[in-house]
Amino acid sequence: MNIGVIGSGRVGLVTGVCLASLGHDVTCMDADPAKIAMLREGRPHFYEPDLERLLGEGLAAGNLHFTDAVEDAVAGAQVVMICVGRPPVGLDDKSLTAVEEAARAIARAAPDDVVVVVKSTVPPGTNGRVAKVTTSERPDLRYSVISSPEFLREGHAVQDTLEPDRLVVGAAEGDETGRAAMRTLYAPLLEAGVRLIETDPSTAELAKLSSNAFLALKISYANGLARMSERAGADVVGVTEIMGGDPRIGPAFLGAGLGYGGFCLPKDIVTLEKTATRLGYDFGLLREVVHINEEAVQVVAKIVEEAVWNLEGKRLLLLGAAFKAGTDDVRAAPALALARLLLAEGATVVLWDPMAGAEAARELPGIEVADDAFEAAAGAHCAVVCTEWPEFRDLDFAKLAAVMAEPVLVDARNCLDPEAAREAGFRYVAIGRSETSS
Repeated sequence: MNIGVIGSGRVGLVTGVCLASLGHDVTCMDADPAKIAMLREGRPHFYEPDLERLLGEGLAAGNLHFTDAVEDAVAGAQVVMICVGRPPVGLDDKSLTAVEEAARAIARAAPDDVVVVVKSTVPPGTNGRVAKVTTSERPDLRYSVISSPEFLREGHAVQDTLEPDRLVVGAAEGDETGRAAMRTLYAPLLEAGVRLIETDPSTAELAKLSSNAFLALKISYANGLARMSERAGADVVGVTEIMGGDPRIGPAFLGAGLGYGGFCLPKDIVTLEKTATRLGYDFGLLREVVHINEEAVQVVAKIVEEAVWNLEGKRLLLLGAAFKAGTDDVRAAPALALARLLLAEGATVVLWDPMAGAEAARELPGIEVADDAFEAAAGAHCAVVCTEWPEFRDLDFAKLAAVMAEPVLVDARNCLDPEAAREAGFRYVAIGRSETSS
């Protein structure tokens, strides 16, 4: 199939590159000419495992193209995907401006019988609005509007696109043309046994928001348990391990620590709560999830302060800036939220991250970024593990402790071996665990 992708960010680029790898002819569009120039050279503008390799393969095969003009991506396309970003939605849905602009631009250039797929995460009812503006722009255009949200994890986005655990297609009642086109689009995945869930657009839209909000809820739940564990003398790692052994609950997203971050979970839980308010339902649980998440960073800042006595004038090392391992994304990263709190109290903050150091420096100019962990640790009064990079588990902790002014290690992700850290000379402090239980 001929596919157009509007928006070449973390969702659009991964989607387009992966669809090309499945044999489709794909043109990805982005309004930033510099970004398009990089992509034409085979250089992605963000890090994602396997993305650069698949990008190069698509360019070499000749079925992956890039443009900064909507018309080039849409002309002759059978399916056009809207993958534009957006900030959290407000009660008036003004944050959906990019989606509306994309829909209008597609309508002006699209051929008849085009299938417009909204892949951006949007509140229920957005597909109907896309259809409305499409008709207003081109009353004579024959088209379908489909909701097919992505369920990608940064750091695993290519894998999740090529080996998804489910595909969701939301189409209006009676739109067999749109449904058939999506089955053709996803045929290689369906033939591999991937489950296809066909539903209505609002259900598909709400399911995406609900999935991300529920993941955020699990993380905040674990952090609430951490606060209880600290007071009860319990070990939150043991508590969540026992909980996660129940298949109805599962172990994923039950890690206590700095909380969730990134672009999707913070945005989507706010969007879901605002959408509920707009629909007349007070979903107060979602506000509490956000509150606990914000509290998690404050708790770690307090732990660091207690460990070094006074923050002013102290040099503090943050191991990790990305909101999670496997990505260079620092949007809403808890590590940077922690850095801001520490800087505000007069501390010097230096960080090392295997991938996200440059992004962190652009996001927060007040921090120092080191080239390696030992350079960053030199003279530090405390080190804080902020991201679960596997590289941190493999560090020479004895060497790290030797170059620090004070060998204090706060494991804000509970991801290190406590005994190994202590044997290396550190005072080891974890989250939701006593210094003896951890």
